[in-house]
Amino acid sequence: MNIIIEARSLAAKSGGVKTYTHELIKNLTALHPDTNIECIYGAQSNLGTFPQTQETVIPLYSEVFLPLWMNSVHTQVANKRPDVVHYTKAGIPRKKVVPTVVTLHDIIPILFPETQSPLRRLYWPHVLKYAATYADHIITISEKSKADIMQHFNVSPERITVTPLAVDTNHFHPSTPAGRSGQDPYILFVGTRDARKNISSLIRAFARIAKDIPHKLVIVGKPAKKQDDSLQIARESGLSDRIDFREDVSYAQLPDLYRNADIFVWPSIYEGWGFPPQEAMACGTPVIVSDGGPLPEVVGDAGVIVELQGDGFIERLSQEILSLIGDDSRKQELIQRGLQRVAQYSWKSVAEKTWEVYSKVSA
Repeated sequence: MNIIIEARSLAAKSGGVKTYTHELIKNLTALHPDTNIECIYGAQSNLGTFPQTQETVIPLYSEVFLPLWMNSVHTQVANKRPDVVHYTKAGIPRKKVVPTVVTLHDIIPILFPETQSPLRRLYWPHVLKYAATYADHIITISEKSKADIMQHFNVSPERITVTPLAVDTNHFHPSTPAGRSGQDPYILFVGTRDARKNISSLIRAFARIAKDIPHKLVIVGKPAKKQDDSLQIARESGLSDRIDFREDVSYAQLPDLYRNADIFVWPSIYEGWGFPPQEAMACGTPVIVSDGGPLPEVVGDAGVIVELQGDGFIERLSQEILSLIGDDSRKQELIQRGLQRVAQYSWKSVAEKTWEVYSKVSA
């Protein structure tokens, strides 16, 4: 089989789509080493990422030029005529010449337009609708996203395959008990600081119980282009000395931050998936999440799930945090369940399900 994979997300510094695309290609090439795969990148710096594939660079200097870039990708596809082409980041060209698969990770630009820049607010709803309508098959990453796609774009369930995501357990894994010794206790959040992550509610929940616990609140992540008000709320709480914002944390440093946290809390309003709670579970850290989007799918019965809807979310969240911090046996139970939950997912499975889609649409 001859396959072209659009992989422009590999030029990003970080992010879930980059992780997905990288792990998908890595595992596809391992499972099917004799398959002819061509990766189309948007940056010269990506050359050599997958030398076992044919690598093509079509420079993408800015997202503003994405429609023109997609036209160039279409030209490459039209010239090569692969058995299938896979667009891994939502958009597909206006012209379709071969069987086409698209990954729609989520439809957040439609569900939460207020979180998007004016340009994205104009661009992405049309792109998502077109891709959902005209691609031969859609891959998405959660049952919740599948339901959203079906509801908003009138897509039949047979045209959508769900490939739940995984984490690299060689990188994210528990420490020995001795590895946690000597650490001041802290509650951890990891993620970009935008309003959808709901960090403001976490800070307010922490403020309600701060007098009852010795913990700090550690918030790891860079501010989004549309920043939230978490810094201001932290200052207004009077707890600035116990709320630690860390923006420059590397991928290599993340596992120790997860491992040494007493608990991990993620109160997000909506996600496409949710790597940080999954990474925390893989590192043996008890997890509390909201029921936003697919987060209940991610953690299952291995985490505490707090209902977002209705009044009193901050109070519910604060009480769950306080309860879990004070219950060592419950923490140990969640740690074991979390490790079992993480083990249910693998990138190999993502690649296998994706290959089944390729085989189906190219038949």
